Amino acid sequence: MYSDGRRCELPGTDVDHVIPHSLGGSDDLSNLALTCTYHHRVKSSSEGGTAAALTRKSVHRKPPTHPALDD
Repeated sequence: MYSDGRRCELPGTDVDHVIPHSLGGSDDLSNLALTCTYHHRVKSSSEGGTAAALTRKSVHRKPPTHPALDD
């Protein structure tokens, strides 16, 4: 569905998990939807970034100083 509320008119060719496995989704029919290839690719790409962000560790480092300013 587009941001202005219109529905995609391309043929549904891909089966998409509404809630992806990475976020606890299942293979039940209630969690599957038929989508066009373009929208499936866009959604999957977005979810991949989200899943990666959930597993990414944050490392806090002291900002480097210029050697000439060290004491």
